[in-house]
Amino acid sequence: MLGCPLLWHLHHSGVTPQAKDASHVAPELSAMVVYCQATPFPGLAQALQQSRPYEMSSFSERKARKLIKEAGPTFVRYTSRQLSRVYPLGLKMTSSNYNPQEMWNAGCQLVALNFQTPGYEMDLNTGRFLGNGGCGYVLKPQFLLNPHSGSPHPLVLCIRVITAQQLPKLNREKLSSIVDPFVRVEIYGVTADCSKQQTTYRSNNGFNPRWEKTLTFQLRVPELALVRFVVEDHDSTSCNDFVGQFTLPLGSMREGYRHIHLLSKDGASLAPATLFVHVTCKRP
Repeated sequence: MLGCPLLWHLHHSGVTPQAKDASHVAPELSAMVVYCQATPFPGLAQALQQSRPYEMSSFSERKARKLIKEAGPTFVRYTSRQLSRVYPLGLKMTSSNYNPQEMWNAGCQLVALNFQTPGYEMDLNTGRFLGNGGCGYVLKPQFLLNPHSGSPHPLVLCIRVITAQQLPKLNREKLSSIVDPFVRVEIYGVTADCSKQQTTYRSNNGFNPRWEKTLTFQLRVPELALVRFVVEDHDSTSCNDFVGQFTLPLGSMREGYRHIHLLSKDGASLAPATLFVHVTCKRP
């Protein structure tokens, strides 16, 4: 199943009036209705010169990535004027996903993902629309609506990871299965802002591990940044095991002491498992 959450709100009624009722619709009201017309993408040059407001083109993730790489600023100009939809390649037998952040960075409005496949990509998608209660749209930053409106405002994000509370056991059938947890904070945004930092691990303590570790991030475009908190179980002989995560837009974070309520791989609550952190944002 493909889901298409909107980064830019599109309000459209699917109700088609019967022909016999058409005469009762005021011409002035009818003239205000704009329908989205699917249109093959003619190329950036032609689209910027001859496009109409109601036309919308679709791009495979590969095509969108190519346009972003080869003509990024021009593509942003295009998405500031036209609706665009990006969809996953149909050749993926496992229904894997691409990173939606790079499409949002370019102003793409409808970024479709395979909702049946959990992973960090779906975590980012859920986090992106968390600030409005998941109702389906987020307004783009002003500099993506009008490329000449000014530049973003950099800031420094400091997150002090203090403690965790009541982390779940990964093997519930084994009483001695206690996690060795550590916390990783990941930033997703423009390429220059993407980074990861983590704490050390705490042996055999999933109940109340303490780190008191401050992680500092320099963000050039904070308006596009997402912050992902990840807890993993340290393993010295194999891959670390996932414990829980929570993702939210930087703009939804509040300064001060906060509890982060962790979610499972498929987005279910892991209550009462939480992280306790202190957040500070300041201008450089």
